[in-house]
Amino acid sequence: MRQVVWNAIEVELPDDWELLQFSKDASYGRLAFADRYQFRFELDWTTISLPPDLERMASDYLSKLKEDGLEDAKKCIHLPWRGACGKEKDNLISRYTNYYPGRGLLLEAVFLWPDQKKHSTSFEAKILDSIAVAPYREDGLQHWKAYGLDFNVKEEHYLKQLVADPGNTVFTFRSQNKREVETFARLGFLDSWLNMPVEDWIKSRVPENFIVTATRQQESSGHQVSLLSARRSPTVLVDWIWGTRKFLAAAWVCPKHDKLFLITKLAPENKKTKQTPISLTCCEDMEIVL
Repeated sequence: MRQVVWNAIEVELPDDWELLQFSKDASYGRLAFADRYQFRFELDWTTISLPPDLERMASDYLSKLKEDGLEDAKKCIHLPWRGACGKEKDNLISRYTNYYPGRGLLLEAVFLWPDQKKHSTSFEAKILDSIAVAPYREDGLQHWKAYGLDFNVKEEHYLKQLVADPGNTVFTFRSQNKREVETFARLGFLDSWLNMPVEDWIKSRVPENFIVTATRQQESSGHQVSLLSARRSPTVLVDWIWGTRKFLAAAWVCPKHDKLFLITKLAPENKKTKQTPISLTCCEDMEIVL
């Protein structure tokens, strides 16, 4: 089993189920996972203002699914999850809902069982029991874990972009005022493109009109880490108002995964705003904080 943490939602799924579809919206969206043959599991979320009547919702849901053509439809209950299950075309399908008041999230977990797979309520129960919604943290951070990346980013920042190509993953987060940006990356196939030392490559990540102010190397849990800081130059009006923008970056090759990991942070630097440290982990006991 492998844990996925997305938008404060945690779930444990079989290691060979890949995340193929995702939503960036924190208030409404879905994740969809597939094995080597077809989609097997979906997890949908929506933010609501008042707690729902889950019992009534399950009954209404069952009636609607029957109207939509679900055969052999019946209630499915694994408390606190409630829902309906039945046959849809060549698949058995189970749909469960649950509400998490801490964040006002209504979740729907959907299991798809192709005809060659035997329906297992105990397996469904195991996955449902693994689902949790993390509470708001005092340090203002939120944990994410997906596509081989394990990191902590500011809770208030939103997922601006995600590139999830084979061997390469880059998450980009941004503040609502667009003044802060963080990236977390896991890059593979190093033999085909990394033709220079990491301490030189990391300089290519410095934004335009920034000058490098410091570089250093450090050893951490058997990893050789290159760190860099840069500053906006020349300053412009926005820097006089909010503080000069500072860029921080760290990069290293993880010997266990043979991947290059990168974490960057761009934010204005001023005495009034305290920067919350963000972090990236690649393997056990290896965490870099910026």
